[in-house]
Amino acid sequence: MKSTLKAKKLIKEKPIIPETNRHYTSETEFVAYDRIYGNIYKQLKLIQKDGTIYTGKIEKKSIKLKDGTLSFVRVTADNRWFDRCGMPIDKPTNLITHK
Repeated sequence: MKSTLKAKKLIKEKPIIPETNRHYTSETEFVAYDRIYGNIYKQLKLIQKDGTIYTGKIEKKSIKLKDGTLSFVRVTADNRWFDRCGMPIDKPTNLITHK
């Protein structure tokens, strides 16, 4: 009985890709992408496209919108950019630098 418990612990479970990280191209095929999730305690978690959780640092950067208002984006330590909804984006050109 103990050997089966040890065997179960040694088997690595495959990470599950959340449904909200998938974009379906047909009924059964999908493209997965990275996405940032937050909770009410302002804790951030980046679920990567393979289903694993990113352990690096996630920073908040300010941007200036076309109408003059301020907003923000997120950037990871490995230079991946995300909008306020946690969706991946290209690096914005309207970053505000603080000196």
